Amino acid sequence: MIKEIIPGVFGWSEYSEEKGLDFNGYLIIGKEESVIIDPPDLGNDDEVELKNLFDKYPSCPLKGILLTNVHHERASNSLKNRFSVPVWVNERDKEGLEISAGNTFREGDTLFCGIQAIQLEDQKSPGETAFYMKDQKTMLVGDALIGKVPGQINMLPADKFKDPVKAKAGLQKLMSYEFETLLVGDGVSILKGAKETVATFLAS
Repeated sequence: MIKEIIPGVFGWSEYSEEKGLDFNGYLIIGKEESVIIDPPDLGNDDEVELKNLFDKYPSCPLKGILLTNVHHERASNSLKNRFSVPVWVNERDKEGLEISAGNTFREGDTLFCGIQAIQLEDQKSPGETAFYMKDQKTMLVGDALIGKVPGQINMLPADKFKDPVKAKAGLQKLMSYEFETLLVGDGVSILKGAKETVATFLAS
């Protein structure tokens, strides 16, 4: 089921038995275009819903699929073929994808729908990127933060990082941006007061 999370931002999930949480994907519909981020698998009904959304917003064609990191390739290749759009990933993470992204971005780039790429250092993968949507006051992260417990955020287990302390310190960069909503690739997102929640976690 695809649902509108905040105006112009839609999401769907696939539950991971192994991780015990949802893998989340997002569709951002901007003023003149749309983009998919970190898509998990779609059920047949979900694919129909996605197609219906594109039909509902004909002036906002799908331009591409953005990945927050190399490990969130997920269903991007099947959707790339289904909708004939390119996959984009941080240039530091282009190695290791199952299928070449063909298109890369870097720190500070402005991507589809006005999304700003924020590269986070010392994370699970070299190109871990947060996507900032200024107009929506929304920050979207892949593996940098997870929402295993509703209303709270945390990081992946320490063994996923070369240096967990440096990884946490690298997230201070997020505090330079104003955001109310935090969308996560794994777990439960925080729709209100997200910056304060992140600040509390980083100070812990």
